[in-house]
Amino acid sequence: MPNEFSCITLKGITRHGKNRVHEHGDQWKVLDLPPGVIKMSHPPRLPPIQSLKTGEWRWLDDINFSWTPERF
Repeated sequence: MPNEFSCITLKGITRHGKNRVHEHGDQWKVLDLPPGVIKMSHPPRLPPIQSLKTGEWRWLDDINFSWTPERF
């Protein structure tokens, strides 16, 4: 499980990813669960992340983004 306070730097690969980085910044906090969720029976392969700039959250995906550090 990711550490609640792990931070990653996103880089957009696709146009969609680049737009998200432009709108919400490149610094994101790695979350254990999405906001408002207590427990998940089948968590996805990659964790949810939350923008440090805007507070918005989204699922991390390797189609639209690359990130550093690669491990959380």
